[in-house]
Amino acid sequence: MKKNSYKFDAVKQTLTLSAAFAEAMNDPTSEEYQLMRQFQSDFPSLVIVRRTHKSPAKPNKHSGLTYERMERFMSALPDGVDYLEAYFTLREKAEAMCSCPYAVVSAWFMRQFPKFRTNPLFYLDSAPAIIDFSAVLEKSAKKPSVVKMESEQESA
Repeated sequence: MKKNSYKFDAVKQTLTLSAAFAEAMNDPTSEEYQLMRQFQSDFPSLVIVRRTHKSPAKPNKHSGLTYERMERFMSALPDGVDYLEAYFTLREKAEAMCSCPYAVVSAWFMRQFPKFRTNPLFYLDSAPAIIDFSAVLEKSAKKPSVVKMESEQESA
């Protein structure tokens, strides 16, 4: 039986189960089944609750946004060549300078095309100016790595 697979509240007389515990409880020879029978005999008015996973408070705005989708979107635009040129320049620099280049590129893309999720057809008629990405790159540049001194390495 896994740790934290159930939680018992004696005051409220509730037993909160994980999905794995509930599944294992269906086997009459399991330890979980025996434990459940003991709880039910000790607390006849026991309420059993199944634990559910917590949804994230704020959904990920970059969910499903891949390099391939960004490139396909920009190549379909009337001025797609200009956007792709800026995109590839940024991507190349981000891969050289940043620890997480995707975060830099996707942040630039979402700033460049804020209506991408809600109204992507908007960009067929309008061509926003290409956003300068130098500030994004500087903000996300790799931090200098910490090098241990010889004395610290000898003591370790």
